[in-house]
Amino acid sequence: MIQTYNISDFPSLQSIDDQFMLERFENLQRPPKFQWPYKRSFYEIMWLTSGTSTNLIDYQQVTVEPNMLFFIYPGQLHLMNKMESVNGFSITFTEQFLLLNMPNEDAISEFCFLDNCYASSFFKLDDKAIEELSPVLNLMLNEITRTEKSPSIVANLLSVFLNRTQRLIIENDKSPQDLTNIVRFKQLKKLIEGNFTKESQISFYADKLNLTAHRVNEICKQVTKKALGEVIRDRVLLEAKRLLLHSVHPIGQICDDLGFKDFSYFSRQFKKRTGLTPAEFRKQMYDKYQNS
Repeated sequence: MIQTYNISDFPSLQSIDDQFMLERFENLQRPPKFQWPYKRSFYEIMWLTSGTSTNLIDYQQVTVEPNMLFFIYPGQLHLMNKMESVNGFSITFTEQFLLLNMPNEDAISEFCFLDNCYASSFFKLDDKAIEELSPVLNLMLNEITRTEKSPSIVANLLSVFLNRTQRLIIENDKSPQDLTNIVRFKQLKKLIEGNFTKESQISFYADKLNLTAHRVNEICKQVTKKALGEVIRDRVLLEAKRLLLHSVHPIGQICDDLGFKDFSYFSRQFKKRTGLTPAEFRKQMYDKYQNS
């Protein structure tokens, strides 16, 4: 099964309980018997200053280069294939830590980049962005390396870092999104996460959000360019891929666990979306990644 790690699993003096850590890549320690790929219970922002890192996030490959912010959110499957002369910083934090200085969860949802709901999983920093973010990062480093570190100060500095990042991304976005739609979509995304194996009807999600089915579909299309039905199917497909590669369950059981009543239909739909049958996908991905 896929291992899920918490911040406290990564030994560091530059951390606050199981809530926050800021470490240089070259000093980052991994847990004993560390397993790739893995899931995390926390957010991570990677900022490389030199070298390159090839990452597989939920089967999407991203090469992180110097002065690029790379965002990973809780629950994503992460495999780092290759690291070449990597230096830089890893900022990890939980939602609970963010809430220290925010009024509610909706305020967190306004950070469009934190869970890549429509934005890219990375952001290339130009000279202006580096000039804006570097002083805040240095202040966080100064505070987190103190013997008596203040969670409140670190949380405030993290909030400044995230808000500046948000502003830079919006300024760079040629078609910025309505923040209200982003907040609504993230609420919808949480509902999908807890119900995608048993609920595929738009009306279910619309009722939970006190919106019409038309409005929910409209929000989905504006944020992701996809209808709600396709967003749900994407989530089911991702879980199918995860279970095929990282569990020993028979394909028939995976089909049942994902709410399919007909194995042939599951197999046809999987091949339609990936070009491979579930068995072919399991073999191909195992050969490619399990032995990385």
